[in-house]
Amino acid sequence: MINKVYQVPYGTKDILPGEMKTRRRIENAIIDVFDKWGYDEVKTPSFEYVDTFGSMSAKGDFRFFDRNNNLLVLRSDMTAPIARLTATRLNGGEKIKRLCYLANLYRYEEIQAGRQCEFEQAGVELLGASGAAADAEIIVLEVKALQAAGVKQFTISLGHVDFINGLAEEAGFSENQLVELKNCLRRHDAVAMQQMADAMQNIRPEIKQLFADLLFLQGGSELLAKMRAVVTNPKAVNALENLAAIYELVQAYGASEYLTFDLGLYRSLDYYTGMLFEAYLPEMGYPVAGGGRYDKMMQDFGLNYPATGFALGVDRVVLALERGGMAQAVRSWDALVAWNEGKLPEAIAKAAALRSEGRSVKLCTEAMDLTAAAAAVKEYCCSGLVYVP
Repeated sequence: MINKVYQVPYGTKDILPGEMKTRRRIENAIIDVFDKWGYDEVKTPSFEYVDTFGSMSAKGDFRFFDRNNNLLVLRSDMTAPIARLTATRLNGGEKIKRLCYLANLYRYEEIQAGRQCEFEQAGVELLGASGAAADAEIIVLEVKALQAAGVKQFTISLGHVDFINGLAEEAGFSENQLVELKNCLRRHDAVAMQQMADAMQNIRPEIKQLFADLLFLQGGSELLAKMRAVVTNPKAVNALENLAAIYELVQAYGASEYLTFDLGLYRSLDYYTGMLFEAYLPEMGYPVAGGGRYDKMMQDFGLNYPATGFALGVDRVVLALERGGMAQAVRSWDALVAWNEGKLPEAIAKAAALRSEGRSVKLCTEAMDLTAAAAAVKEYCCSGLVYVP
């Protein structure tokens, strides 16, 4: 029988010495970028009333009752808690609110590399701003965050919910058909998409072909011009124009080299109302970051606020860097202060002086001679020895 006292729960993991030091460096680098771009860091409770998440609540949530029989849920997403915080605590002040966070989230998952039941995200929410300028800022900020974390190669795939909605509108889809379309896109089910296209009647052949090809509508800015010559639905046309405006601004930031379009992109959360995007790394077969525009969520909390944002999976970024050999576990300190019999007070003073100079120091807890002290330097992962004879 396995003694559960010595095991961690399914979907969780320990982070060991050295690994944690590397992770903290990455976390700090990302948060520092957010701060430089004018984002205030906030923190919300690890669990909330289930009503905070509303329709976002999923069967993968971890739920429990408090002593007053209120149904609570461990947060599985940070967008809803940030929306609640803004509506209840920040309803005033600046018209445009820039918030960021670093938080652990909880979602029951089938465990595989890069996917855990407890995972960490860093992200930003830009609240109160509509239009391409805000969306471009969010996309470029994701670029800067990935670069700060140490990621060298990545691609950001950019799509738009209303391009998909507009095509479905032109095809005369019912609400159920639209749901099925989005499920097919989430699953990347090319066979089902072809079957959906084959079943269409009384629709332009060009639009019918777009449905068959929707999962493969990927490319650079020329793709937008190509689609603009085909689609006529106002919603889809506006989506293409919005994407073109965002691209132009990302180009002005000097970050368009990371951007590609994926007009069949549809993310797992249903609250997006405009552009949406995901970041991919060569080392990973799934996105390490993603986000988009969600203009209607704040209405659930009594505010008519447009909003846009993204979340970056810290665990996934760390895993990608490890796979690329760029995030080895590091345990090192500047100095080991060792001391001879009766010299502990002097050693304490010496360690304090070194720390005041900004050096990292380990102080031995027992007396030893110089030979033993020299041998202990490597054992304690220190770069040098300071000996008090």
